[in-house]
Amino acid sequence: MTRWLYLLIATLVCSPRWVHACQICYGDPNSLQVKGAEAGVLVLLGIVLTLLTAIAGTILFFFVRARRLARTANAVVLPLSQ
Repeated sequence: MTRWLYLLIATLVCSPRWVHACQICYGDPNSLQVKGAEAGVLVLLGIVLTLLTAIAGTILFFFVRARRLARTANAVVLPLSQ
């Protein structure tokens, strides 16, 4: 019984008279909605690239710091002569 109810609801929701494509899907490249979506994609791309660059910089910083610490840990320290 519930399967038929779900099927009926899905059929009514997906009927062609209720389904309308927006300007982005329909393909109006000059609409404000498309321009806003393009700007949003560029902003999100900038945020992602900034975060990935910061993560790579942190990894590089830790790598260089670990090499410096390993170099100083293996160095022989001579006492000062008087």
